Amino acid sequence: MTPKPATPDHKIKNRKALLLSLAEQRGLAGLLHGDSPLSFGDRFEIRRQLDEAARQKNLETIIQLAHRTSSDDVGSEPDPDWLSHFLALAENIRHPAMQQFWASILAQEIVRPGHCSIQALHRLKQMTQKDALLLQRASALGCHFGDDNLRLLFGFQHKTLLQGLRQHKLSLGRHRLPYAGLLQLFELGLLHQAELESGELPAGLPLRLVFNGRQQALYPLKKGVRLLYYRFTTIGNELAALMAETAPEDYLHELSELLAPVGQLQQR
Repeated sequence: MTPKPATPDHKIKNRKALLLSLAEQRGLAGLLHGDSPLSFGDRFEIRRQLDEAARQKNLETIIQLAHRTSSDDVGSEPDPDWLSHFLALAENIRHPAMQQFWASILAQEIVRPGHCSIQALHRLKQMTQKDALLLQRASALGCHFGDDNLRLLFGFQHKTLLQGLRQHKLSLGRHRLPYAGLLQLFELGLLHQAELESGELPAGLPLRLVFNGRQQALYPLKKGVRLLYYRFTTIGNELAALMAETAPEDYLHELSELLAPVGQLQQR
């Protein structure tokens, strides 16, 4: 049987039309239409007005989304400087999902002023929707133990009499956080790049682990066990706290199986 020719992708097939549409939306299609009665200066003014109208629409959409998610509970007015920075950074956010995220930040700032720093807003402005999804996934896998720093737990190491120091790790890629995603989070300054290890866990004493409000306890069965993890940066902690997502059961199950030889992970 003669194979059918591959059907061209719609976006590739119509790329000229797509480019024309994008140019018209941004007021940049003057030369694409041939001779124009408008001068470059006139066309610049039209583009400037389109850009300003788009920024106004972006801000009004974010305000509307924040208003929809707000309740009638008591709130406080955000710091004026913070609000000025927020509006200046948010005005160019066009993607609906990112607009929703910025709206949630504003709504939370009214409930709890100071929960998101200006530095975190600037870092968020650099992020794409894909970056935000990566951080959201890392946040879902993250946990707290010992202090308020969020950590991404991925294994442990322990000493043996015969084999010396041994490490055991799970694959974060199996939980939709591939190494390329980790590299991107490193690049954005949301995760510290170094693989870190905890102090030695005392045998028999439970270690409290908190996965987005879900409490677990690790009961080490032997001495010499240290947990392996990546630590979120200060800004990574701030932004991750805005992306509450339940820790996936498959990750907790695999982590429990990984730790089984040296400790029992139990829900509290």
